Amino acid sequence: MIIKKFEQNQQKKLTEFVLGIQNGEFGLDFKNDEQKDLLNTFEFYKDGGFWIAEIDNKIIGCIGLQKLNPKIGILRKMFVQKELRGKELNIAQKLFEKLKDEAINLAFEKILLDTPSVAEASHRFYQRNGFKEIGKDEIPEEYSFPDRNSKIFELKLN
Repeated sequence: MIIKKFEQNQQKKLTEFVLGIQNGEFGLDFKNDEQKDLLNTFEFYKDGGFWIAEIDNKIIGCIGLQKLNPKIGILRKMFVQKELRGKELNIAQKLFEKLKDEAINLAFEKILLDTPSVAEASHRFYQRNGFKEIGKDEIPEEYSFPDRNSKIFELKLN
């Protein structure tokens, strides 16, 4: 397995990978045109970063860091192929550590994320990594929150 920066020529594969999990596994009924970051991932994350995990040139995981403002980054699109989740390969943890290192390099003070309320394993992962659940009234006004019965988490970096 390798983790590397996303490249524009991977857009179609990434979109299929993400929508497959969002809609196939979680039944969220997202369309790719509802998600600006899936239309042009490279451009959307240019001020933060986007990484993919691959095995044999097949995307098996991804994570994105969007710059909300000079102090806040947003973790988006963290997905790992269902059959490869868990501690054996530790894909999610390795992707998250890459993102967190970049957030620190960019001098962000905190990372925000939203995740479907049904993704309970994800909630446990985020909490193990220091995230705390916060209320919708605690998110910055400029945060685009796709409220689909989601929870919001925050990680303070300093």
